[in-house]
Amino acid sequence: MSLRRHAGSGESKLHARLKGIVLLMAIAMNIQSVLGAIYHLDSVAGNDANSGRTQETAWRSLERLAGMSFSAGDKILLRGGQTFVGGIKLDAKAAGKDKEFVVIGSFGEGKAVIDAGDGTGISLEESSFVLIEKLKIVGCGRKEGNNGNGIRLVNTRHVTVNDVEATGFRLAGVFTTGDSNTRIVGVHAHDNGAAGIEVTGWSENRSKDIYIGYCRAENNPGDPENITNHSGNGIVVGGLQNCLIEYCVAWNNGWDMPRKGNGPVGIWGWDCDRLTIQHCISFNNKSPGQDGGGFDFDGGVTNSVMQHNLSYGNEGPGYLLCQYPDAPVWKNNIVRHNISYKDGTKNSKAGIALWEGGKDISDALVHDNIIVNEAHAVTSTHEIHGIVFRDNTFISGGSTLSGKTEAFRFEGNIYWPGGGKKPIYDKDGKVYMTLQEWSDATGQETEKGKVLGKLEDSGILLPSGAEELPANPAELAKMKFFRRAAPIRGIPK
Repeated sequence: MSLRRHAGSGESKLHARLKGIVLLMAIAMNIQSVLGAIYHLDSVAGNDANSGRTQETAWRSLERLAGMSFSAGDKILLRGGQTFVGGIKLDAKAAGKDKEFVVIGSFGEGKAVIDAGDGTGISLEESSFVLIEKLKIVGCGRKEGNNGNGIRLVNTRHVTVNDVEATGFRLAGVFTTGDSNTRIVGVHAHDNGAAGIEVTGWSENRSKDIYIGYCRAENNPGDPENITNHSGNGIVVGGLQNCLIEYCVAWNNGWDMPRKGNGPVGIWGWDCDRLTIQHCISFNNKSPGQDGGGFDFDGGVTNSVMQHNLSYGNEGPGYLLCQYPDAPVWKNNIVRHNISYKDGTKNSKAGIALWEGGKDISDALVHDNIIVNEAHAVTSTHEIHGIVFRDNTFISGGSTLSGKTEAFRFEGNIYWPGGGKKPIYDKDGKVYMTLQEWSDATGQETEKGKVLGKLEDSGILLPSGAEELPANPAELAKMKFFRRAAPIRGIPK
C-alpha cells in the first residue's frame, strides 16, 4: 500500500510538473503573441541566412525584409551606430493595432543609419499602426542624384514618425499623402529639396487628423528639377482636414528654388479645413522669386487658426493670407497673438500681406498681433472684404498701410508709423497722418463717433536685433520682448 501510494504520489507530482511546463509554455507563447516578434539587423556581424530573432542571429541587409508580413507588436530593429544601405518598403502586410504598433527603429547604442542613396529611405503604402523611430535616414543629396524622400507614406493609417533625422533627399525629408491619424514628432528634416516635411491630399483622398509637433525644418533650399512650382518649403500641408502644427521651427529654407515665380514659405497650409499653427518660429526663410515668408494660410484654407507664433527676418511677409487662382473658398480664419519682426526684407515689404490671385477669399479676424517692420505693417494687392484688424500693435518705418486696404476694417489698433512722423495711410494722393482725419474720411477706427485706436508709441520692449530672438519654440513663453498692456478693445479670445 505504501509503495503504491508512493508511486501514485510520484506520478501525481510528475503530472503536475508536466502541466506546469505546458502552462508556462502557453504563457510564454501568449506573451510572445502580445509582444510580437523581434527581428534584428546587424550590417557588420549579421547574416541573412540567420533567423534574425536575436542580436546574435541578426540579419545583415535590409533586403531580407522584402515581402515579409508584420503584425501587432512586431519590431524591426537595426543596430545603432551602423549604416544599412538601401531602403525599407512595406505595404498593407505591415499592420499593427492600437497600442501594439509594428516598430521600425534602432537597438543598442545610438541611431542606426539608413543610406538610401538615390532612392527613398522608408516607404509605407496602405500600412497601419506603424511606428518609425530613432533613425537617421540619408540620401546622396538633392543635387547629387537622389530622386526620393526620406520617409514616404501613402494611404496609411495611424503611423507615427518619432525622433528621426532625414537629410539629403531631392524631394522631402518626410512626405505623406492620403493618410489619416499621422503623427510626425521630433523630426529634424534638413538639406532636402522640395520640403523638410510635406503632407498632401486631394479632393478624392484627403489627409485627415494630422499632428506635426516639435520638428525642425532647416536649410531645405529647393528641388533642382522642379521648374513649374514652388519648392524649398520648411513645413507645408495641403489637401487635408484637421491638422495641428505646434512647437516647430523652420529656418533658412527656399534659397535655391530654381524658378522665379511664387515661392516657398517656412510653415504654411493650402486647401485645409481646421488647420492650427501655434507656438512655432519661422525665420530667415528665402526665395529667389516671390514669397519666402514665415507663415501662410494659402488658397482654400477655411476655419483655421494661426496663434502664438514668432516670425522674423524672412524675405517674404511674416504672415501671408493668400488665394491662388482656382482655389476652393478661403474663409473664416483667425490670425492672433503672433509677432512679426522685420519681415518682408525682399518681398511684400510688410509684416502681414494679403494677395488675391483668385476669387472667394473673405472673412478673417486678425487680432492682438504685434507687427514691427522697417517698411509697412500691412499690405494688400487687392481690396478683400470681410478682413478685420482688431487690437493689433503696428510699428512701421513707413506708412502703416500699403496697397489696397480700403475694404478692410480696422478697430482698436495701436499705430506708430515712422516714430509718429509717417502717415497711417498713403496711397494715390490720399494721405492720412492722424487717426482722426483717417476716421473722418473713411469711417475706419470709429464706432458711434468715437475713435477706437491710438496713434502712439506702444512702449513695448523691442530687441536690438534679430540675434536676440529665440530659435527654439520652447523659449517663446519666457521671451522678454514684445510684452504689452491689455488691448484697447477686448474681444472674446
